[in-house]
Amino acid sequence: MRTTKIKLCGMMRECDIDFANEAKPDYVGFIFADTRRKITPEQAITFRTKLSDDIMAVGVFVNENVDVVANIANSNAIDIIQLHGNEDEKYISLLKSKINNKKIFKAVRVFSPQQIVNAAGLDVDALLLDAYRKGVPGGTGECFNWELINDAFKLAENKEKKGKICNKPYFMAGGIDITNYKEAMSLNPYGLDISSGIETDGKKDRTKMIELVRRIRNV
Repeated sequence: MRTTKIKLCGMMRECDIDFANEAKPDYVGFIFADTRRKITPEQAITFRTKLSDDIMAVGVFVNENVDVVANIANSNAIDIIQLHGNEDEKYISLLKSKINNKKIFKAVRVFSPQQIVNAAGLDVDALLLDAYRKGVPGGTGECFNWELINDAFKLAENKEKKGKICNKPYFMAGGIDITNYKEAMSLNPYGLDISSGIETDGKKDRTKMIELVRRIRNV
């Protein structure tokens, strides 16, 4: 039986890494885009050094210069690249020519099933389905209409729903927390991406991180 992967995103402080090492998600996210959770490449290297070897670090970028992304990826501050803007096939191809065998996740701010299917055609390793809000690249803490995932399956004629759309694994993001994680898991995603749902007053909450990971592992 496949276990739902867990990504805890938006690590901002060294203590957040300590909390993550206790909680044991599969991935943590470092955000390099201009949001309140933004960290520097130097912080990311420090965090990555403290992070347990069995947890992968994902770097989140939004329409960043390709060379900037490649330099951070090749510095070993991160294990995986997550593109959260309007990056297209040309951008992805150029990025791949500059990095050393890093996986790439592509985020989709969902407003239609066709959009999900189109993104699944990109040369990336996984999708991350997030809420759409005009002018905001992510991190809204809002859920999108999860029925659009089922509509995308129908559009792609994929009846099995084994955590993939057009053979692409997908994560669900946007407003996932202790109140709705079971509903999200019922759609059988490859993984859940959680940020605001493990925060109190805008900061990562150790108790929430540990408890939510524990509950997801035991569903």
